[in-house]
Amino acid sequence: MRYPALLVLLILLSGQTFAQDLHFSQFYHNPLQYNPALTGIFRGDLRVSGLYRSQWTSVPVSYRTFSGVVDWKTIKRNTNLLSIGLLLEHDRAGDAALSWTQVGATAGVAHALNEQQAVSVGVGLALVQRSFDISGLKFRNQWTGEIYDPALSTGESFNKNSGLAPSLSAGLNWHYGPAESRTRLDAGAGAFHLNKPKISFLDDAEQALPMRLSLLLNGALQTGELTDVVAFAAVQQMGKAREIIAGGGLRRLLTPDNETAVQFTLALRPGDALIPAFQFEWQNWTAGISYDWNTSGFDVATGGRGGFEVAVVYRTMPVPPVKTYKVCPIF
Repeated sequence: MRYPALLVLLILLSGQTFAQDLHFSQFYHNPLQYNPALTGIFRGDLRVSGLYRSQWTSVPVSYRTFSGVVDWKTIKRNTNLLSIGLLLEHDRAGDAALSWTQVGATAGVAHALNEQQAVSVGVGLALVQRSFDISGLKFRNQWTGEIYDPALSTGESFNKNSGLAPSLSAGLNWHYGPAESRTRLDAGAGAFHLNKPKISFLDDAEQALPMRLSLLLNGALQTGELTDVVAFAAVQQMGKAREIIAGGGLRRLLTPDNETAVQFTLALRPGDALIPAFQFEWQNWTAGISYDWNTSGFDVATGGRGGFEVAVVYRTMPVPPVKTYKVCPIF
């Protein structure tokens, strides 16, 4: 019988599970997950990104995670910029189909300090949902002594199998990006679940999501006509759960018009995984692929195999109009 599945469900329904949001290895392609102040902070007018992650497929309880984000620059007024973003996230794991779904919107306001630097603040509002489905599980009461009979009652009862609540977020970011160079840097912090939403399955009024705090650093240094050095790091803390990831590599332009480039990076999630990644850029499109090579004690079950992840990003670039006055080029 599949008693391990029931054990997994019980563990997932414990309070510790609520202390973990989604995570991606190519987090630099999913910035709104870390900081709503990064809404609209990119070169272009509109950005659409999607990430898909398949983790631990070599063990029975696999994870599949998806994130889709669109953000665009709405109002530009001299040194100020207003941007809006929409996001959808979904995660599903195990025989009990334990899932996390989040649908929300963000807004960011940026102010240019000069032609190279800007600061931005952002806020977000989302609906978050946890749910599970026990139809994929097998229970002792469905065992006749000789065979498993799915028509028999499980003998289990749950008050509810879904929880839904609003969640608030906020963030602050500093951006550096000279118009005449590919050098850029973003450094900021975000805070999520500020209202500590309650989405317990157990009708426990005290059970709530703790706040998630994040720090994000993402940059590139132009070192030659066709070469950049890239570096990135992120830290997340949610309850007792903590994630740290850092890495870097090289970006190489294949054409001098900056329309085609490749990027190779290597990142580390200490105590968990080594993450090589490859990225290809062509005109307005960016496609990335990464793989988590598991280095934790869980490699006994995974054989070192961790998470396969794909990212696709599309940006629209503006055609510079002829102006009779000067506009801050950082936007």
